[in-house]
Amino acid sequence: MDFFKEFERLKLKTPRVASVIINSTNSAYCHNVDHCKNCYLIANAVGNQDCMYGRDFYKNTDCIDCDHIETCTLCYNCVNCKECWNGNFLQDCANAVECDYGYFLKDCKNCIGCVGLRKKEFHIFNKPYSKEEFSAKKASLTQNEITEAFDRLKMEVPRRDAMQINTENCLGDNILNSKDIFYGFDVRDSQDCGYVAEFHGVKDSWDIFVLEYSELCYDLTSCYKLNNCNFCFSCWESNDLEFCEWVSNSQNCFGCVSLHRKEYHLLNQPYSKEEYFKKTAEIKDQLKRERTYDLRILTPTYPLEDTVALWPRL
Repeated sequence: MDFFKEFERLKLKTPRVASVIINSTNSAYCHNVDHCKNCYLIANAVGNQDCMYGRDFYKNTDCIDCDHIETCTLCYNCVNCKECWNGNFLQDCANAVECDYGYFLKDCKNCIGCVGLRKKEFHIFNKPYSKEEFSAKKASLTQNEITEAFDRLKMEVPRRDAMQINTENCLGDNILNSKDIFYGFDVRDSQDCGYVAEFHGVKDSWDIFVLEYSELCYDLTSCYKLNNCNFCFSCWESNDLEFCEWVSNSQNCFGCVSLHRKEYHLLNQPYSKEEYFKKTAEIKDQLKRERTYDLRILTPTYPLEDTVALWPRL
């Protein structure tokens, strides 16, 4: 049996959900969202209200065109920010209030075009002003003047080589409360992982993009609460899966698509426990002889599927 050809045929003929929307209201055009209200075109989001155009939104209100923000309100075009209020064009900021064009600010208020400040107020391009001078200067600045001066300042002010907090033996950026991470990005509360991005609560896993609360996994994308799973896409709350897509609350499945609460399935067909392990062992042995088992990357199901492979065409 040519497993990959059979698996490709199964993927093309099996229906799958268009989007995952859980416990949400008036948020029909979103994907992978939970407890959201009045949201539009956001993805990987939990607990948001009145937000649009973004991803990795957590507990935000009235935010637009942002990425990786948490507990923010009235923010626009912000990246990697937490607990910010009424901010625009912020990056790597925390608890910034009424700040515009800021980079790596913390506990700041009423700052414009500033970089690397802590607990400052009424600053423009890192220079202090009185409240009255600040208001007058702010009114006189054009957007072009702000962006040009802000870009220059970002190049002049020293910055950290990587955003790492409470970490040990980690290589990467935006890593929090983690240990022994090799080439990790946007990682939180994880340990012993490598070549990973957008991780939360993961252990002993490798070569993965978007995974939460899992361990002993390899080569996954967009998964949640998995144990000992390999080569899967958009699977959740399952154990011992390989080459699966959209499989949930299942265990011991191989080459399956769109299954729920199943066990000992191969290419969506049920088997006894003994038959399942015998047949999957035969397939694995064949793939290993062909050197395609541990190097296999799941190909897009459709020619123009929305993956990073499509980006050069846009």
